[in-house]
Amino acid sequence: MKNIINQEDEIDLLNRIKWLDEKDKPKWGKMNAHEMVCHVSDQIRLAIELKSAEYVGNRKHEKILKHLVLLGIPAPKGKVETVKELKQGDGGTKPTEFYSDKAELITLIKKINVAFDDKKTVRHPVFGYLNRKEWGRLIYTHINHHLKQFER
Repeated sequence: MKNIINQEDEIDLLNRIKWLDEKDKPKWGKMNAHEMVCHVSDQIRLAIELKSAEYVGNRKHEKILKHLVLLGIPAPKGKVETVKELKQGDGGTKPTEFYSDKAELITLIKKINVAFDDKKTVRHPVFGYLNRKEWGRLIYTHINHHLKQFER
């Protein structure tokens, strides 16, 4: 399974982000390309503890839903509500300048592998404590999902 902590998968996402343009129109959803860049950056900020979010999960989320998501079962488009700390127009990072925000996303992606040792866990607002491999899988899946919104 693809995972941002694998160099080949990281390079794949970085190359796709490189071609993202602020004028790209979404195939679905409410966010524009610039908002999406800030949104996925915020998820990484949670993982590497540069941002925090209130825990809103429960045992069902931690024991069942987490494993389905990590296995790669796609979330229904437009049916999953994000936590307010990642939501554009609520608690998410506001877009400033597209190319600098995109460069920040790239920097954050490159920080993932150095932010975790193999024993560390960081709490996800829905899925509970995740280790480096789980966060890497979740981040890859999330960014990949949103890049598909804007790919030509």
